[in-house]
Amino acid sequence: MKANKAFEYVCNLISEKYLDNGWKYSKSGHWMSKKDKNFIYKVLLYTSWNNIFDKNVVFYGECAILPLKSKDKIFHINTRQCNVPSDQLYWNIANEEEWERTVNEFTNWLNSVFMPILEKCTNDLNNFVKEVVEKGFYPQKGYMIDINFILTHGSRELAEEAIKRYYASLEESIKKEFKDNYESMVCSNEAVSAYGNNMMRNYTNFRTIIDNKIIVTL
Repeated sequence: MKANKAFEYVCNLISEKYLDNGWKYSKSGHWMSKKDKNFIYKVLLYTSWNNIFDKNVVFYGECAILPLKSKDKIFHINTRQCNVPSDQLYWNIANEEEWERTVNEFTNWLNSVFMPILEKCTNDLNNFVKEVVEKGFYPQKGYMIDINFILTHGSRELAEEAIKRYYASLEESIKKEFKDNYESMVCSNEAVSAYGNNMMRNYTNFRTIIDNKIIVTL
C-alpha cells in the first residue's frame, strides 16, 4: 500500500472515534478540531515526506489549544515529547497489522493527556487558570504556561505569580539572559543581548510580558 493511503486510513480510523463528540475532521489538512466560546482545540496528525514505500510510513501527532481569534498556540504537546510510542519517535504504519495498535496507543495518549485539559478549559476555566498558574498545563513535562492565557482569562496578579514561577523553571543558562533583558526592556530600554531581540520576534511568554509591561522582582 502506498504511504499516503496508509496515512489516510489511520487518520480516518482515529477521527471516527471522535466525530460523535463534536469534533470535526479535515481530510485535506489531516487535523481534528473542536470549538467552545473561547478556544479552538486541534489534534494534528502527521506523516513524513521521507517515507520509504511499503517499508516505513511515519505517523505521529500533536494537540494544541488556540484562542478563537489567533493562530498562536497557548498550549501544545506532541507524542514525541511524551515518549509515545515507547522509546520511538513515531509509529510505523506501513503494515495494516500495525494500525489497530497505533490507533489505540495514539487515542489512549490523546484521552489521557489532552482531553482532561480540554474539559477543564471548557467547563471550569476560572479554576483551571489558577491551576495552570500553580502547576502549568501539563506538569509531567515541566512548567508549561502561556502568560497571555492567564492575563486574558485570569488577572494581572495571577500573571505576575506565573512569571515568577516561569522564571524559576528556566534552565540556569537561560535565567541570566532572561533577567537581564527583562529588566532592561520592561522599562522601555533596548535589549542587552540577542536573546531579548529574538524573543520579541515571535509569540513568546517573554514578548507578552514586555508588551504588557508586567513588573515583577526576579
